Amino acid sequence: MKIKSTYLLFLFKKKLLIIMVRSFIFLFCTSLLSFTPSNILSQNTKIIVNKDKVLTVDEVFDLIMDQTDYTFIYQIDMFKDFPKVILKKGVIGTNQLLKKSLVSEVFNFEFANSNTIVLKEKALALAREDEQQGQQEMTITGTVTDVVDVPLPGVNIIKEGTSIGTQTDFDGNYTIKANKGDVLEFSYIGMKTLRITVGDDDVINAILKEDAAQLEEVVVTALGIRKEKRKVGFATQEVKGAALTKAQPPSFVEGLTGKIAGVIVTNNGSDFFSDPQIYLRGETPLIVVDGVPQPNSDFWNLSSDDIESITVLKGAAASALYGSLGKNGALQVTMKTGKGKQGTVITYNTSNTFQTGFLRIPRAQTEYGPGNNGIYRYGGGIAGGDGLTLGGGQNDVDHSIWGPKFDGRLIEQFDSPIDPETGYRIATPWISRGEDNLKNFMDVGIVSTHNVTVQSNFDRGYFAISDTYRYSKASTPGQRLDINTIRLAGHLDISDKASVDGSLQFNHQNSDNRIRGSYGPTSPIYNLTIWGGAHYDVRNFRQVWQEGKEGISQNFVEKWRFNNPYALAHAWKRPWIKNDILTYLKFNYKFSDNLNIHVRSTLNSYDLTNNEEISKDIYNYDIPDRGGRFRHNHTRYFENNTDFLLSYNQKFFNDDFGIDATLGANQRYLKQVGESASTTQLIVPEIFTLQNSVDQVTPSSNTSYKGVYSGYASFDLSYKNLLFVGATARVDKSSTLIKGNDSFFYPSIYMSAVLSDAFKLPEFISFLKVRTAFASVGDDFGIFEATNEFSTGRWRNTPTASYPSRLENPDLKPEFNSSVEYGAELKFFKGRLGIDFSYYENTFGPQIFTQDFSDASGYSGILQNGRKTETRGFDATINIVPIRTDDFEWSMLFNVDKYTRYLISLPALEDGSVPEREGRTWVGGELNHYWWNTWDRMDDGQLIIGPNGLPVSTPAVDLGNTQPDFTASVSNTLRYKNWSLNVLVDGRFGGVTFDRYGHDLWRSGSHPESIHPERDLTNIAFATGGDARTMLIPGMQVVSGDVTWDPDGNVIEDTREFVPNETKVNYQQWAQGYMGDWRSNIIEKTFAKLREASITYSFPRKMLENTFIKSASISVIGRNLFYWTKDDTYGDLDTYTLSTGDTNLQQPSQRSVGFNVNLQF
Repeated sequence: MKIKSTYLLFLFKKKLLIIMVRSFIFLFCTSLLSFTPSNILSQNTKIIVNKDKVLTVDEVFDLIMDQTDYTFIYQIDMFKDFPKVILKKGVIGTNQLLKKSLVSEVFNFEFANSNTIVLKEKALALAREDEQQGQQEMTITGTVTDVVDVPLPGVNIIKEGTSIGTQTDFDGNYTIKANKGDVLEFSYIGMKTLRITVGDDDVINAILKEDAAQLEEVVVTALGIRKEKRKVGFATQEVKGAALTKAQPPSFVEGLTGKIAGVIVTNNGSDFFSDPQIYLRGETPLIVVDGVPQPNSDFWNLSSDDIESITVLKGAAASALYGSLGKNGALQVTMKTGKGKQGTVITYNTSNTFQTGFLRIPRAQTEYGPGNNGIYRYGGGIAGGDGLTLGGGQNDVDHSIWGPKFDGRLIEQFDSPIDPETGYRIATPWISRGEDNLKNFMDVGIVSTHNVTVQSNFDRGYFAISDTYRYSKASTPGQRLDINTIRLAGHLDISDKASVDGSLQFNHQNSDNRIRGSYGPTSPIYNLTIWGGAHYDVRNFRQVWQEGKEGISQNFVEKWRFNNPYALAHAWKRPWIKNDILTYLKFNYKFSDNLNIHVRSTLNSYDLTNNEEISKDIYNYDIPDRGGRFRHNHTRYFENNTDFLLSYNQKFFNDDFGIDATLGANQRYLKQVGESASTTQLIVPEIFTLQNSVDQVTPSSNTSYKGVYSGYASFDLSYKNLLFVGATARVDKSSTLIKGNDSFFYPSIYMSAVLSDAFKLPEFISFLKVRTAFASVGDDFGIFEATNEFSTGRWRNTPTASYPSRLENPDLKPEFNSSVEYGAELKFFKGRLGIDFSYYENTFGPQIFTQDFSDASGYSGILQNGRKTETRGFDATINIVPIRTDDFEWSMLFNVDKYTRYLISLPALEDGSVPEREGRTWVGGELNHYWWNTWDRMDDGQLIIGPNGLPVSTPAVDLGNTQPDFTASVSNTLRYKNWSLNVLVDGRFGGVTFDRYGHDLWRSGSHPESIHPERDLTNIAFATGGDARTMLIPGMQVVSGDVTWDPDGNVIEDTREFVPNETKVNYQQWAQGYMGDWRSNIIEKTFAKLREASITYSFPRKMLENTFIKSASISVIGRNLFYWTKDDTYGDLDTYTLSTGDTNLQQPSQRSVGFNVNLQF
């Protein structure tokens, strides 16, 4: 067996890289763990007092907890009457500070082994002892969990009326001594306090419920800055990482579908290389990972299992600190780091789904075969030099499916035997053999994801290690994708003031064949459903090559335009190998409680090789010679961001006012190198190298650089934690702009007010906040967009250089996008009903456009600033908890959004005049409208027929907006004891699009509705030489007069006279010219999907207590389960792009079902 040396080298490099990364992770973790001392906290721990202070006893405890890992347990208001403690600037031991704060004759305090300082009031304890004389003290044990049976570590348990207490361990277990009749109080941050009276049972288990009123939500804003949600003056919405890891889609972005108001994901779920497109309020947002922009993320280089949460920053004001990259908002991805975990937690999560078929499979009629006007005879399927078919064939080259009916008649076919005397084929029965060709060709797709994550906390930090492997086998044969992601992240306290955060991620993607199905001979739908016909069984062509002609002549029924579908899977390969490295290192230094700084540097790089290996005899539009091709593409990308951020916060005027300020700078540098080369026809079949080219190979390469230098600042002012005002400012200097206009400044300002804290509102209103924001964000150019560069090449082996015809504009300025937003957040009935609403207006411009010149100038045009558009819209989120009991809870989440684009202004023309419209859109009118000819009709709806017997069309008219009127989703989560059910339904409503499936099915003759008696009459007439015009189209025919139209398709004058139509046409002519015309295939884009469903069972703690498993759950999961459309279509409207509203015959979404298992050790 021979193996290419380059492949061996690749395997060696891949293995070596993975071994190096894993070795680094092991050594790094060993180093981190080596910092763990034998005793977590000494009784002689020193407390730093940064200035002279006068503190209450409670504030002393806060000071100790801020600088240690200890927790205090004591009765509320126990120290309210105690004198304040005077502290001098300096260092004081913990013991000494406690003795200074407490009266030793009244209180005892002791250091427990569980990081707990227990305070006991001597007099009260003695009194309790006197009361309880004669009672036998019991040892109470138990477990504290939440409502879904997850153990809660760190729950405080106190004997009511005393200072005696303890805490639960990592597994939620506790032990405490108490007497019968004592009341145990269980308290935990974010949970409702629970009181249980001790009875005869010495085992008391407690279930704590969430207390929405206690929780103060924190959101991750631009640059990774965390803020209380009440202080934020712009719209945000969060999705927890756990919501992305059960019914795992091919990419984490697709998992956001239906979960965020204002987010639309298109090309969703058609295959695992489907290139999903994400839109936020109609524009493409920035992807940010741990505070660092990732503008070139391919969505597969992040594992859903590594994601802690995703915060969507809606609008320019929310993401203005990211500069021009954040002009459309951002998806702020926070990765897992191990923070907040108690001890060491090992999690194994696996999701396995199986694609059970298309949601909306394109159907084709199977009563008629290939040909034209009912005539077909196979003679070899190859055209001669004169364009006529060889071997006596008729309509067997580049055929449609307008051939004879499958009625058993004798017809020469591709597999008919050949008469040895004449050399022609002997006719055989004409029958349907491929009624399920597409179904039989497709395999069962599989997506299997396995993740192991280790998260751990130690006294000086925390870390997380994960390894994710995803195996994907497509439903299209010959396509597989393997993704392996290894990640390490952590935090280390170097000292009391200094700390380091960092992460290292390596992502490897490998596919032997990345098939990109689109319109044309490369698409299985194109080959099998629309133009293939049912006269063959595709399973008979699993052998790609004709015997003895391997790599030279494919085995198929037609040899001119179409390809054997198995040849596309195995003889047209697109190998894909990509290695991503994403890493950052962040140094933090705390000058004081109020002032700190961080310096961070990140690296984002990838190396991509995506070749194309096309065997001989494979046809495509760009290789009509069927001579085979080898195309080599190699891309290397490198991006470095280095920044610092100085942060300051301070409260003053009796803590009524507070400020949070930041000052920072960033340097962004990127470099991309691309190399490509392609052969012409291959000399030797199946040898895919550049040397194996008939003609000389002309390689090409390009190198691009970009640098951006930025400075920025933010300032937030608060008043009594109910009124907040903030502002940001940023200056960018970009290398891609024209000198003199290469820097630009953009500000943002926002404000919010918590009215429910300022005014007395009705009791049913739990929370009311209003907010507003404004931002103006600049946008620089792509590399070489603003300047002209020579392009080099060759002509007849002579080097050439050409200069662009567009004139360079030295006064060109950056584009600016401005945004204004108003919003409100409301909560009712103690958080059982919540509403978050935003209205926004985003203005884009003056945008850059090309102003055309006359040919006499010698230039084609020049870039200018001028055009301005605006997007107006709203998005809203509604949370409802209709039912909440001890055992059952039902929660609902509604998302809805709508936006419309408008043309605001246009630049002046060369002569100084200002146009009133752009194309067919008037200034002030809506953009994105679909203009096309439609069929002319009478006032009563009857078709108007032309002299040829076919309908006549109007000029182009406005058929509607291609954008949806609105999008909406509803998610239901029901929990009953250990069971939970989650169902997500979403859809887009309104908008128009072109239905390519219906259009091409009618043109080809494969549409199921093309089965018609008139089709038989037309075919008989052609076969017998009679008049094939047998079909009369109902309508009115023009006999005299004329009609004139205005530019918008409105009738100005109509003098036409009509009579009922009496001119007949043949059926195929009507089907292709009317039903197969664009005008008959404009449909509404309204659809709804059952996007996700899962049923989960969480195993009770008692069932696992004698095992090494701490928690376990199993789920049955499904995605894209059901699909509904308003108009009948064979396409999946979910895969249509948002911008054009069209499809390229990519595969529809697949229905996926499977299971998820989650184990924690």
